[in-house]
Amino acid sequence: MDPTVQEQHGGLRSYLSLLRTPGAKGFSGAGFVARMPLSMIGIGTVLLVERETGSYAIAGTVSATAAFVQAIGSPALARLIDRRGQSAVAPPAALASAASLVGLILALRFRAPEWTFYLCAALAGLLMPSIGSMVRARWSKIYSGTATLHTAYAFESVVDEVVFLIGPVLVTFLTTQVAPSSGLSSVAAFLAVGTVALCVQRSTQPDPAPARGGSPLGALTVPAVRVLLLVFVGTGTLFGSVEVITVAFAQQHGHESAAGLLLAVYAFGSLVAGVVFGAIHLATPLPRKLLVLLCAMAITAVFLPLAGSMWQLAVTLLVAGFTIAPTLITSFALVEDLVPAALLTEGLAVENTGLALGVTLGGSIGGPLIDDLGAQHAFVLSSAGAVAAFIVAVLLRRGLRAAAV
Repeated sequence: MDPTVQEQHGGLRSYLSLLRTPGAKGFSGAGFVARMPLSMIGIGTVLLVERETGSYAIAGTVSATAAFVQAIGSPALARLIDRRGQSAVAPPAALASAASLVGLILALRFRAPEWTFYLCAALAGLLMPSIGSMVRARWSKIYSGTATLHTAYAFESVVDEVVFLIGPVLVTFLTTQVAPSSGLSSVAAFLAVGTVALCVQRSTQPDPAPARGGSPLGALTVPAVRVLLLVFVGTGTLFGSVEVITVAFAQQHGHESAAGLLLAVYAFGSLVAGVVFGAIHLATPLPRKLLVLLCAMAITAVFLPLAGSMWQLAVTLLVAGFTIAPTLITSFALVEDLVPAALLTEGLAVENTGLALGVTLGGSIGGPLIDDLGAQHAFVLSSAGAVAAFIVAVLLRRGLRAAAV
């Protein structure tokens, strides 16, 4: 920790103090812009590809290709960022990813062969840096080992929720009301401009940590990272299935236009909980705290299949949302606590990989369940994802206390 930085404690005022940290507003603000594509690329790709091809099947698989490749490739790119430094790796990768999105737009516009859609989507996902991990690594450089890091991670979780509140609405508006290609074009612009703006701020970026002949598994040598990867697949299944099933639920109840509001309620509950959770500092050990939060997430998710009306689902989603941000904040803090600094960006990216894989799993299984069981009963998948995450954490809880081996 920088000796000029004073540790801050509790209360909502801690967020204001946090933003007075030298360079904080700059790198967190740039990170916000660069993270907007996370909430926009999926729906933006689906909307544009469907408009140009007339096929939701092609649109869905092209979008899933980008998401899956990003989930698999993100840790490797994050490891390269740890070794070479953010400013050396992230800008060219982000610019190449943005160029691939432009390539997808052009391929659709000029009726290129279908395989080019998948190639461009895969390159866009493969080369998209894990911006959230990079920003959190900067906070860790400043506040590692202090209670203030808890507040910083909470603040970034709130930023994530704001991104997911704004992004889908923005990309839908641009694609449907401005021009079909404007939504995905804005994704490319946010990614390129935000990443470059983040990486020109070199004073706060972590120092590069060249490879020293360690294990090829990198951050996966840390038992906690392996456990959290599995846990996050379960929580990602919860998130991905809730998104798909909520849309179907609203449609089946004759209120399709209210689906976005229901999902906004879910995100709002997480945002509020994240703000409050970040403003308090509990002495409970991180592994125990995580188990309690995962238990709460599982309990609230169990009530989702019992919601029989729009109002009941809204209340259930709000309550379930209260568990999201605190769980993610605690998980990221646990990674920071146990993963060596030289592998931190990669360690955080591995957890995001688990989430992305779970979201893909939840979305792909949720659709057939809706057809077979109806939307309300399909929420059993969401409940199962949350319960599985808790059970995995309980069974492998020793790994949550172990550093690298």
